[in-house]
Amino acid sequence: MKYLIQLFIFIILVFISFYIFILSVDPYDKYNFNYWELKTKAVNSYRDNKFNQIDNSQIKYDLFIIGSSRVQGFNPSLIELETGLKTFNYGVNNSKPEDLLAITRHIIAKQKPKIIFLQVDFYHLNKSIPIDRRLKTSPLGKYLNENIKASSSNSIFYLYNQSYLTLRSLRDSIKIIYKNKLGKIETTHNKNGMKIEHKIPKKAKLAKAYFQNEYKNYEFGKQRIQDFIQLKELCKKNDINLIVSISPMNKEHFLTLMKNKKLFNMLLMFKRKIVEIFIEVYDFNNLGAFQYNYPYWIDSVHPSMELSNIMSEIIFDRKKEESNIFGKKITNDNINQYLQDLNISSQKLFSN
Repeated sequence: MKYLIQLFIFIILVFISFYIFILSVDPYDKYNFNYWELKTKAVNSYRDNKFNQIDNSQIKYDLFIIGSSRVQGFNPSLIELETGLKTFNYGVNNSKPEDLLAITRHIIAKQKPKIIFLQVDFYHLNKSIPIDRRLKTSPLGKYLNENIKASSSNSIFYLYNQSYLTLRSLRDSIKIIYKNKLGKIETTHNKNGMKIEHKIPKKAKLAKAYFQNEYKNYEFGKQRIQDFIQLKELCKKNDINLIVSISPMNKEHFLTLMKNKKLFNMLLMFKRKIVEIFIEVYDFNNLGAFQYNYPYWIDSVHPSMELSNIMSEIIFDRKKEESNIFGKKITNDNINQYLQDLNISSQKLFSN
């Protein structure tokens, strides 16, 4: 019995030690910790490095791309050819409306853009998703709303994060330290903010975590809606042309979402709400995305550069036919008919 107790205590101590180690590395930059003085991590190279690029840049950009990791495949060089405007991709991982509003404030404080292209994701308005802990301690902190600055995390569970209880997080922590201290640091994006894309999978995996996290208990958050309204008004005040699109899902992801009737209805309501806020929106989140398979997806919600190029041409080159449902421009004038058609077409497809 004494042996079992000692073994149990040993296992607990080893577990705690591993967790403290992972927490000290903070591989996914959940807390903005950097006790190991790392130059780059899995995530913060997008957020912090892009902030610092714009904060210290001598280059004057006319057009900015903002959004989550799903927008990072948009090619600024291609958009420059299409528009003649110097372009920077300010897409950051796991963004939400509060991030995007802060990013817009930062851009306006440092640059004088003519166009901001915002791509929104279905999960963006879900109030059940907590505010990212990294925001207040990140360089973007001073551009946040006062309610976020004033909030604090005094919970005893503040340092608990489920993603840091995995063998993968331990492996990634060791890998990050090795690459920073002994190996070659991986560059995550180019100087223009576009991500560096590696091998595209033959079959895009279903991003199941979205159904467990981003879509969980989906309910519109009033503050997140207000953040988008503030973003729009900020652009209008500064004579910035704001272009908005809704990011796509591949066929498997869309049909999986449809299985949950309540969630699918929320998707339709989300589209209506986004049009209500921004007046005119390019919708890539429809059945038109089903035609794209390999090599157009990294996973079921992250488009590859190939698909991002197609979306870019629809928005900026405008050579695509208006009748093409992928990237359909929806407004207050056509939103009712558009959602009705989308609902009917989706139900028919799902029932076959």
